[in-house]
Amino acid sequence: MKVASIFLLTALVLLNLSGSTTANFLEREAKCTYEVSGCPKIYNPVCGTDGVTYSNECVLCIENKKHKIPVLIQKSGPC
Repeated sequence: MKVASIFLLTALVLLNLSGSTTANFLEREAKCTYEVSGCPKIYNPVCGTDGVTYSNECVLCIENKKHKIPVLIQKSGPC
C-alpha cells in the first residue's frame, strides 16, 4: 500500500512539473476578433515575442493588425 501511494504521489508531482514548465515556452497566436474596433480595459497581460508586455490579448491583436507584423504570445503574464 505504501509503495503504491509513493508511486502515485511521485507520478502526480512529475506530471504537474512537466505541464507547468513547457506551457510558458510555447508560442501561440492571439485569438483575434477583428470586427471589434476597441478592446476591453481588463488587465490580463501577455508577453509578446517582441519582448513587449500587452495589457491583454486584444491589444496585441490590434497592434498586429495596425503594424501588419505577426507578434505571437510568448507567455501569459508580463515579460
